[in-house]
Amino acid sequence: MKKIAIIKSFLLAGIILLLVNGCTKDFTEINENPNAATVVPATNVLGRGILSSAGTLFGERLDIYYTGSYAGHTAAIGLGDYEYRVDINNSMWRGMYIAMNYLVDAAHLAKKEGNDNLYAAALTLKAYDAQKTTDMWGKIPYSEAFHLEDENILYPKYDDEKTVYAQILAELKEAADLFKSGNGGDIGVGDLIYNGDAAKWRKFCNSLRLRVAIRISSVDPTMANPVITEILNNPTDYPVIESNDDNAYLWFPGVSPDQEFWYERVGTNGGTYTDQYRMNYVLINALQSNNDPRLPVYARKNNKGFYNGYKFGPTQLSDTLNGGNYVSGIGDRFGDDPAGFSPFMNCSEVSFIKAEIYQRGIVTGDAQAAYENGITLSCEENGIDAADIATFLAQPEVAWDSGTTSNLDKIYLQKWIALFKQSEEAWSEARRTDVPLMTDVSKDYAAMHNRPPFRLPYADEEKTLNTNFPTDVVETDIFYGTQVWWDTRSGVH
Repeated sequence: MKKIAIIKSFLLAGIILLLVNGCTKDFTEINENPNAATVVPATNVLGRGILSSAGTLFGERLDIYYTGSYAGHTAAIGLGDYEYRVDINNSMWRGMYIAMNYLVDAAHLAKKEGNDNLYAAALTLKAYDAQKTTDMWGKIPYSEAFHLEDENILYPKYDDEKTVYAQILAELKEAADLFKSGNGGDIGVGDLIYNGDAAKWRKFCNSLRLRVAIRISSVDPTMANPVITEILNNPTDYPVIESNDDNAYLWFPGVSPDQEFWYERVGTNGGTYTDQYRMNYVLINALQSNNDPRLPVYARKNNKGFYNGYKFGPTQLSDTLNGGNYVSGIGDRFGDDPAGFSPFMNCSEVSFIKAEIYQRGIVTGDAQAAYENGITLSCEENGIDAADIATFLAQPEVAWDSGTTSNLDKIYLQKWIALFKQSEEAWSEARRTDVPLMTDVSKDYAAMHNRPPFRLPYADEEKTLNTNFPTDVVETDIFYGTQVWWDTRSGVH
């Protein structure tokens, strides 16, 4: 009924406008409001871009249900499928481009205002969204996107992932050097992430450059390694996030309608958890196997008093342990705080990126120290005390040079765990590294596939309306087919 009422309102407004225009041609000029804003401040548009980005990437549908399931972090009990709905799939694609369009506009306005810091912040977040978009879908319109007004491009061409990544890195480099120049400019009230702190945006920008570079470091080291070297060998010019105080988080006021997205769906205000969105077996198993102290923070005990995650597979709907009384709910810090957060990036991820870089010999450094620091930062953020962190670091399959797990795989696993609530990023890391190894696939795909989805299906409206939609992209069983560029795993299907 609400949707119908909105449509009726638009129709009524259109009819009124037609009638008014028929009565007098001078109505607009006579009734012009001298106090109405004719140019929106760039900072306001930045704020809208931040909210739009968060609403799509960290909303319950994409972050908990879709990529949360694919990442092995969360699941929806009782459904037994990787849901595909045309309208929602269209809206997710559209949501990413709406957010990027706001950020493009914010950058244009900031440039007109001569505000380098605001321009660099908008460019940073636009590049952030672009990486998310290409990581989820593969080839995307980018170099010709956002040019309808200035170049009359109605049907932008699709760029391959390598081309998109090159442009992302170029944009982030431009932003990083603007921040470095110190020419300044007040980012303003629209900065809902860092409250106008340009120094923190600078760290976020360079940290994002490391994320982008490490993602493609195996498939294109020629593009990735110079970026990594420039940043890690020049910490004064290109600082990165190193403290939880610098995490790129959007914090919510906590009062309706401005409440955190996960809370709006699964929040109970301390009551009994009944929502279908629950914890995934893969994450619960990884936490339990190493006596991880973050377990009671990430998850609630089930109604039987223990921790258990939903397990995908051919028998998932008949598995008693997958029932509502047996599957753990999402922990209070992440799902039951109306004034909670949407995590764009945190310092523990940056430390794990450094650990991988050092362990693989891309740049010289202490991999063990970076790895242990990443764990410590993640645990501290989740309220774990020093004694428990020390005990955890001594666990056989966690401790460096210990157990049967390679040090590199330990880095990958702990990074994946620390990315909880950043489901799209955790899914990307699992596709890149195959850690943790996830072979239990939703029942409707288990007979045909040995890994969770490779990609999101393209929006039907894009395939129908954009005459430049690529014909060489293979979509098999909706979520499979062509692997994204940096997913170099073999033997997966």
